[in-house]
Amino acid sequence: MRNLLIVVATVALALLSIAFLSPWPIWLGTLAAWVTTGSFCLQVLHILKNKDTSGLSLGMWAALFFGVSCWAGYGYQLGDMPVLVANGITAVLAITVLVLKLWLERPRPSVNPRQLVRTSGVIFKMPRIKRLRPLKRRR
Repeated sequence: MRNLLIVVATVALALLSIAFLSPWPIWLGTLAAWVTTGSFCLQVLHILKNKDTSGLSLGMWAALFFGVSCWAGYGYQLGDMPVLVANGITAVLAITVLVLKLWLERPRPSVNPRQLVRTSGVIFKMPRIKRLRPLKRRR
């Protein structure tokens, strides 16, 4: 129920923002830039807190980095500061997520120094007890 409320509130805020800020497109674009960049900042904080990136797609984040880097270059070429700054910050956050994903999911050496090594041609069998003998009691 809480998640549904968050989604409904978000949709309502988006529609209200578009309705009220449509006469001022620079303000609408600036609000959009802050909110989208802030969402990526929240994702980085979530990763740092939980130290888990297993649910994130490396390809998606790489494509996102590529896209926002191109948008930042586009903003630089046009001299459009909101596009340049928002996408530049998002590019930094996306590369941070990529580095964290690679770092947190790197292969780690085993903490157990004793490991069985599989050798070809060698079969390990458990010794079998052929017959049981009663123990001799000492007097």
